[in-house]
Amino acid sequence: MKFISHKVVSEDIFRLLGRKGVIELLYSLEERKRKYKELEEIIGNPSTTARRLKSLEKHGLIKREVSSEKYRPVYYSLTNKGRKLLFVVRQVRENYGET
Repeated sequence: MKFISHKVVSEDIFRLLGRKGVIELLYSLEERKRKYKELEEIIGNPSTTARRLKSLEKHGLIKREVSSEKYRPVYYSLTNKGRKLLFVVRQVRENYGET
């Protein structure tokens, strides 16, 4: 039964990675945590950005953090799980011709 649950998780992750802007979001978060507005510029659509970020957070790939600053900006950063997945994505790109 465990095999089936891993298969479903793998399919969900691959489906998520195939969505517009997801890999770009992960790469941009590799460098540093970023504000929502910075990430929105990558995708260009507020509702799509919000959906992508929620999916990434649901899968434990990114962390959402509300700042205590005056205007309470929201920051996103990669989790260890997100860094590991990005490593795999980079390996696939290098080994299968996409640069």
